Amino acid sequence: MTDAWLNALRDHDERVGKLDAEIWIGGEPTFSRRDSIEACWTIAAVGGDKEERARALILELAPRLASRFELGRAPGRSYPGENEPRFAYGMQWAREDSIGAARQKARRNGGTKPVDAKRLEQERKVPEPERNVAWMTVTPDPGVVEVNLAPCPNIENFWHTMRATYAAAEQVGLSPFRYLFHGRVVDSGGGGQLSFGGPTPEQSPFFVVPWLLPGLVRYLNHHPSLSYWFAPECVGSAGQGPRPDEGVRELFSELGVALDVLRAREDQFSKSELMASLGPLLVDCSGNSHRAELNVEKLWDPDHPRNGLLGVAELRALRMPRTPEHATAVAVLFRAVLARIAASRFDAPLREHGAELHDRYALPSVLLEDLDAVLRDLHAHNFGLDASIEALLREPRAVVGSWDIGAAKLRLVRGMEFWPLLGDVASQEGSTARSVDASTSCVEVSVDAGEVWANGHALPLHPLGKQRVGGVRFRSYVPARGLHPGLAASEPLQLEWRVGKDRVAIAWHAWIPGGGSYDGLPKDAADAEARREQRLILERRAPSPDPAKARDSTVDAATPWVLDLRRLPPAPG
Repeated sequence: MTDAWLNALRDHDERVGKLDAEIWIGGEPTFSRRDSIEACWTIAAVGGDKEERARALILELAPRLASRFELGRAPGRSYPGENEPRFAYGMQWAREDSIGAARQKARRNGGTKPVDAKRLEQERKVPEPERNVAWMTVTPDPGVVEVNLAPCPNIENFWHTMRATYAAAEQVGLSPFRYLFHGRVVDSGGGGQLSFGGPTPEQSPFFVVPWLLPGLVRYLNHHPSLSYWFAPECVGSAGQGPRPDEGVRELFSELGVALDVLRAREDQFSKSELMASLGPLLVDCSGNSHRAELNVEKLWDPDHPRNGLLGVAELRALRMPRTPEHATAVAVLFRAVLARIAASRFDAPLREHGAELHDRYALPSVLLEDLDAVLRDLHAHNFGLDASIEALLREPRAVVGSWDIGAAKLRLVRGMEFWPLLGDVASQEGSTARSVDASTSCVEVSVDAGEVWANGHALPLHPLGKQRVGGVRFRSYVPARGLHPGLAASEPLQLEWRVGKDRVAIAWHAWIPGGGSYDGLPKDAADAEARREQRLILERRAPSPDPAKARDSTVDAATPWVLDLRRLPPAPG
C-alpha cells in the first residue's frame, strides 16, 4: 500500500492515543483450502491434512512476526462428542522483538529462514496477559484453520500483523475465501472476528471507561449496518453473531432495563457488576454467550479464571475479509466507534426495529445508507476515517449484474439471508456446527426508471436517494433436509424490467441452465466469473403495449420492503 495508507492508519492511532484509555485490537482470521471439498475443509473441525497445514502456517508465520520467539504445543479445547482435545500450536515472544525488528533481521539475512519444526513439540503454557509479552495460537475450527492473533497496541501494528498472516497462509496453500461450484465467491467460512481490550485486564478500556460497553451495546442496536454489512452468509438468529433483538424477546426487554440501571448508577459499578448486568443478556436464542454479536465471555467471569478474566469483548458478526487491507479497514471502523463512545458517551434508548430489521435492513442500499450515517457521526466526533479506508468499507456486497435501457439502469445485488435453524437441532449446544435451511435467497433490485416484475408479480419499489429499490426473497433450491417440503424452487428467478414500452427479461439460474453438473470447483477467479455469467440469461424484448394492471402483490408478501415469492401463488401467464 502507499504512504498515504500508512499515514491514514497513523493519524487514526494518534487521535485514539489521546484518550485516557488504550484500545488494543485482536483478531481471529480464518483460512481454508479453496481447492478442496474434503470434510475437514468444509464442515469438520479436524482430520485430513488440517493439522499439517496448521503446523506449516505457524512455522511460516513466526519469523514474519518476531525476530526471536518460542514455539510449542498449547492446551487444546475439548468439545462434546470429540474423543480428544483439538490440536493447538502456540507462539510467544517479547513485543520488543515484534515486526520494525523481524523485518530488519529478514533484510539483513536476505529473507526469513525456515524454522525447525521440532520446536513445535515442546509443551507450552498460556502466559499471563502482560503488556510486553505477546502470545498467539493456531487452532482448528469447522472447515478452517484459525489464527488467534496476539492483541495489537495500535492499528499500524495490526495491519503489519494481518499482512504477515495473510502472506504466510498463502504460502502454505490456505485462502481467506472460497469458490462455490456455481461460481459464487464466499469467505473462508470461519468468520473474521475482532476483539478489543487493553494491555492488561485491569487496563481494559471497558473498565477504565465505565460507560463504554453499555454505550457500545446501544450503538450497535441503533446501526444494523454494523451487524450486517460485514457479516458472513448466514445472519439472524441462526448466525454466529446474532443481535440481542434477534433472540428471546424477554431478554431484549431486560437488556434495556439493565442498561438503564447501569446509567442510573452514574458509572459507580465494579467489573463484576458490569459483567453480571450484561453478560446473561448478550447471548443467542439458546442462551449461548459465545454465539452473540457482542461476546463478553472473556470480559470478567470469575467462574472461568483461565480465559474469563481478560477484560476483552469480541465482535462476532464479521465475515473473513478478502485482504489484510479490508481486515484493517473494518478494525479501524470499530475501534473508531469505541473511541467515539469513550470520548462522548452514547446513552440513546434502545430502538425497537421490529419487522424492519429483517425486511428493510435486508437490502444493501439501506445498510449502506446506515453505514454512511455511522461514518458521518465519527467525523462529527473527531474520529472520522480517511477516504481510502471508507472506500474499502463501502465496497458493495456481491453484485449479480447490471443492465441498461437507454440511460436507465437496473442493478441486482445479493441481499441478506436470514436462514432458520432446523427444529430439533435448534440449540445444538453439543455440536460444533448447526444445521440451517439455506434454500432461501434474497436479491435487491435498484432502478432509476421503470417498473419491475418478479416471476410475474409487480415488485414494490421505494425511493432511496436517486434510486428506487426493492427486495425479492425466493427459494433457490429444494433442500434434501429442510423446511416446507411442498414448496418448489423459483428456478430460475425471472425478472422483467419495463421502461416505457421497452422490455428486458432477466433469468437468474441457481445452477447450470438446462441442468448438468460442474466439473469440480472453479479453477480460478476467471472460471468462477464465467460460471456466474452462465447462470444469467438476458433477453431484450420488442416494445409491447402497456401490460395489464398487475395485482397488488404487497397484500400477500410478508413485508413491505421485500417481496417474498414463497408466499405468493404463481402468476397467471
